[in-house]
Amino acid sequence: MKIKLLLIGAGSMGTAIIKSFIESGGNPEDISVLDPYINETNKNILSGCTIYNSQADIPDQSSFDAILLAVKPQTFNEISQDISVFSSAKCCVISIMAGVGIKRISSSLGIEIPVIRCMPNIAALVKRSVNVAYIENDSFDQQKAIFEDLFRGSGPIRWVDDEDLIHKTTALSGSGPAYFFAFVEAIAKAGIKAGLSEEHAMNLSIDTLIGAAALIETDRSPKKLRDSVTSKDGTTAAALSVFMDNNNLDDLVSDALSAAEKRSREL
Repeated sequence: MKIKLLLIGAGSMGTAIIKSFIESGGNPEDISVLDPYINETNKNILSGCTIYNSQADIPDQSSFDAILLAVKPQTFNEISQDISVFSSAKCCVISIMAGVGIKRISSSLGIEIPVIRCMPNIAALVKRSVNVAYIENDSFDQQKAIFEDLFRGSGPIRWVDDEDLIHKTTALSGSGPAYFFAFVEAIAKAGIKAGLSEEHAMNLSIDTLIGAAALIETDRSPKKLRDSVTSKDGTTAAALSVFMDNNNLDDLVSDALSAAEKRSREL
């Protein structure tokens, strides 16, 4: 599908999504980027796209099939009313802003236009994002098709039927990669404390996560896999008993997700 796209905000996430879209067949010549602060790395990644430093630089007669909002929630109000002049009859606005609801987006735009909220994650850089999406009116087939074509290259799309679930999925999958990164760091630190070199501990931790991810991709049952590698009274069982004593791990993760969800609602 040929999509004329305007990306507003070429930070890490916006750039990752467009990179994946181009690599899956999107034409960079059909993509415009608006970001006065784009860095050289992302500018190189978006090579072939038309990059504008300000809204005034975009030609007056420009119109787009999709406008992707990838700015920080705190800056949305500054740019919202300038967006409507670039929308075509079939246009949709796609927001990956954390915490900003569809009603607020629609009200700020001041026009009747389909809005799709999506919470991806940074794994879009390697085409493995989880893209959780919501649209108020399920009859917007054309706009949904545009969205799916744009995001399919970055990873699986999971539609939800309640916008409130976006806050919860933000906490789980949107922020989720950072939790695994932090766990790898913690395992490596423990390895160093036990006497391994920093390089050895970090490489072992990273490669173990990669191997575990490959296993769980082939058999999407973490409990079954955990049981299969846990011998009774063995070393793995001893370690897991520390994590699971008094639900330590479950409670800690639940508290972390609650904190992330609370912050999403505050935004």
